[in-house]
Amino acid sequence: MNHAPGTVASLDPEMIEVGVGTLRRAIAGHGGPVVRSVDTMVAIWPILVRADGGQAVVMHLKDDKLASALSSSLGEDLLAAAYARVSTALSLARMLTPLGNYLIARPAARAAARKITEETEVPLDAAVVVGITAADLHLWRADPMLNQVGEHIGAVPLSRIADITVTPGRSWHPIAITMEGGERIELEGRGAAHAVANAFKEYRRE
Repeated sequence: MNHAPGTVASLDPEMIEVGVGTLRRAIAGHGGPVVRSVDTMVAIWPILVRADGGQAVVMHLKDDKLASALSSSLGEDLLAAAYARVSTALSLARMLTPLGNYLIARPAARAAARKITEETEVPLDAAVVVGITAADLHLWRADPMLNQVGEHIGAVPLSRIADITVTPGRSWHPIAITMEGGERIELEGRGAAHAVANAFKEYRRE
């Protein structure tokens, strides 16, 4: 397949996870440097998302650059934006190695995110950027470990949301999004997560 100059082929993150898992099983027993090289590969492998025209789109953004850069991409001013992730019982695997994150924690989080989307119609992935405008809550696929933002996966009108609460934590803070229908979405956020919640509270006061 031919790709435009300066672009790379788009890869589904799930395919990457399955492929690396197969590779790791194939080299099981060889140990040492080979296994460590697989861990390194997973750590540096970016999330690549296919955009219109077949080009791969990935933005490397630190927390303090999310709102300004994604406002330009969206064509609408974001009041605040923050990396967030779905937490599950297997999330502690993130602390092991990059492989633990990509082969254990992330697939479990993606499955939980799909269930949340089915129940609430809020588009989610294992990790996302949550950005708030004057009217909507926008979401992008993301890899917080690598400070990467992928495709925009949807938006939820603020009128559908009853409350957004952020509880102070250490580097990651519990986020609770309560929908008007009573559904509750629990995430972990970092960076400007509190600013997202504060912007929503300002919207509710208007």
